[in-house]
Amino acid sequence: MVDSPKTTALRGAHPELDAVDRHILRLLQDNGRLTIAALSDAVGLTPTPLRQRIEKLEQSGVIRGYAARLDPSRIGRATAAFVHVTLREHSLEAHQAFVGHIVTLPEVIEVHHLAGEEDFLLKVVVRDIAAFEGFLLGRLTAGTPHIGRVKSTFVLSSAKTDAPIPIDDLEETAHEGDGR
Repeated sequence: MVDSPKTTALRGAHPELDAVDRHILRLLQDNGRLTIAALSDAVGLTPTPLRQRIEKLEQSGVIRGYAARLDPSRIGRATAAFVHVTLREHSLEAHQAFVGHIVTLPEVIEVHHLAGEEDFLLKVVVRDIAAFEGFLLGRLTAGTPHIGRVKSTFVLSSAKTDAPIPIDDLEETAHEGDGR
């Protein structure tokens, strides 16, 4: 039986990545502004095959995009909180309504659907505590009737953010179950 793309994505399937692909990914995670010339030199490929590999990684969804990482405190968003949300009901309609609302709120920079005590974990960045209160009362809870409980945890400092996804162990992980 052939899996649908949705089934494959749900199981976390990924394309085969060789050592060169993994090297490219490490370099791009470290500096997404590297030129093709600099990447070519670093991985030992000429520009044309390098571009082809990058395009393949982009088309397969391994590379989702390129973006600048900003310092929230330097742009007036120094207050960060993790907001745990439990829905009143666990119907598909309630789930979709909540997600549909929450993804429109610019203060919410991450949304995670959880298994466990809470249903969702949100990462929120705002100017200050007063702005958080306005967000919580005026935008989050007023925006959907499906919220049952909200618990907020404020970030005092962050020792590690925007870390690259580990790539070095991909080959070993891919072969764990096949006896190699």
